[in-house]
Amino acid sequence: MEIKQGFNKFYIGESEDRPLAEITYQPQGENTIIADHTYVSKELRGQNIGKRLVEVLTNWARKEQKKIYPLCSFVKAEMTRNPEYADLVAD
Repeated sequence: MEIKQGFNKFYIGESEDRPLAEITYQPQGENTIIADHTYVSKELRGQNIGKRLVEVLTNWARKEQKKIYPLCSFVKAEMTRNPEYADLVAD
């Protein structure tokens, strides 16, 4: 399943307006983003899609030299649970 980049989001599906799964973020200043929402449709649940979306977002943030404020509870849990994301968490 291909994860595509849209406007302030990464998503799975034919259209970013009606994704089957997505993780969204909002820019907060020059070097920080707020990860504010994660959604996985019923048909894709149980396939670790949420974790894959967090991985894509964190890889992108590293490349862009951005910190992430995990407002979304799922993103916060994933970033807390995985020490490899510790360097990306915004204060």
